[in-house]
Amino acid sequence: MKTLNATHYELIPTYPSKDDRRRGTVHAIIETPRGSPYKYALDNDHGIIALKAVMPAGFRWPFDYGFVPQTLGDDGDPLDILMLLSEGTFSGCMLKARILGAIRMSKNGVENDRLIGAPVLMPGRKLFTDEYETVTDLPPDLRHEIESFLCGYSEGEGNDIDLHGAVEAEEALALLARGRKAFRKNAA
Repeated sequence: MKTLNATHYELIPTYPSKDDRRRGTVHAIIETPRGSPYKYALDNDHGIIALKAVMPAGFRWPFDYGFVPQTLGDDGDPLDILMLLSEGTFSGCMLKARILGAIRMSKNGVENDRLIGAPVLMPGRKLFTDEYETVTDLPPDLRHEIESFLCGYSEGEGNDIDLHGAVEAEEALALLARGRKAFRKNAA
């Protein structure tokens, strides 16, 4: 059977422009919207975002969750990104994200870091994330909520999780560069 990929998310550039690259702004593709009791993920063979799992009882996504295109993590998937938005968007939504940092973790012994992003500043629109430039700017309870959720839902799926802590935007951008290099090497 021939593979059908109608969407080609892999063709979306990581950075919206050269200026955005210098600023650490990336494209984020949302797979799972805030508030969902389900986990959605990109099905590369078909180019569609598909239902992957039902969340463990009591879990709902606290923020939108997705990936950065043209990246590849150690787990074989694009790099994950948790987007700090006050309202959810929708599966397949593309938006510009400022990288604030990352939560370093491993799942079943494999590095599985999560980038933390916020929407770009929007003139005339005040967002709760506007004042955050890096993860250390986040209120401690918000950072704890994010770390607890990322560990808790994955452990609820039966995975062994090791949390290594949060890193600043600069280190997260280095992780992103490594993920882009792995993507290019894998695509060659």
